[in-house]
Amino acid sequence: MHKHLQDIDEMLDFLDLHVMGRSLKAIMKSNNYSSYDPLQLFRAILSEEYMFQLNASIDRNLKLAKLRGSDAQIGNLKTGNGRLYQDSTIKQLSSLEFIADRKNIAIFGESDAGKTYASKAFGIEACRNGYRTLFTDFTDLIDYLYILKSTDMNKYKKKLNFYSRIQVLILDDFLITHLGNDRSLILFSLIKNRDELGTSTIITSQYDPSTWVSFLESDGNFAMGDSIRRRLLNNGYTLLIEKAV
Repeated sequence: MHKHLQDIDEMLDFLDLHVMGRSLKAIMKSNNYSSYDPLQLFRAILSEEYMFQLNASIDRNLKLAKLRGSDAQIGNLKTGNGRLYQDSTIKQLSSLEFIADRKNIAIFGESDAGKTYASKAFGIEACRNGYRTLFTDFTDLIDYLYILKSTDMNKYKKKLNFYSRIQVLILDDFLITHLGNDRSLILFSLIKNRDELGTSTIITSQYDPSTWVSFLESDGNFAMGDSIRRRLLNNGYTLLIEKAV
């Protein structure tokens, strides 16, 4: 190793900047080393470290969001291949300003219209932009919270707070089965908390919002269902995906 590099290499290693260290040594050994001015050299070694850490961060975000391995892309959400999209709405949502504006997205369409794919595409883009995101099956999440509430109230409250604060929560197959009184109250608490905190919720549903109240079983279920509908839809965007005839 070049004698002038040893202390720099040790400092980079201590700071866990291993990619930068390898890049610096590779440049020092190359025939082009003398052509670099100090700023060019710094940019060259820093850019590789930056890309490495950025990709690692995105990968962590995708893993935590339960989206790693999905190939969903916003660029594919356009009319064609048997699907009719609201292209102008997709273009508007692609900027992710809806997250900064604390708004929601409700994606509607019949079975196999591509609702889940679209929600994952927005989730992956959110991960790439550093937003804490989670994709989950709606029924599985409500059942999980119901079990916690029945067995450990303190843990339930902590988990409810956790899911309320996630910046982008994707609830796939929203309200596809009837909920009992306790599950209905859990859903109401979750949506109410997220609305008050200003976190963005993305839902996919094959049912018209006017029918949501029929899936809730609780005292005053109309008022509760209407509140859930208003909190999700009045503060956000509606996206319809249709199958081409």
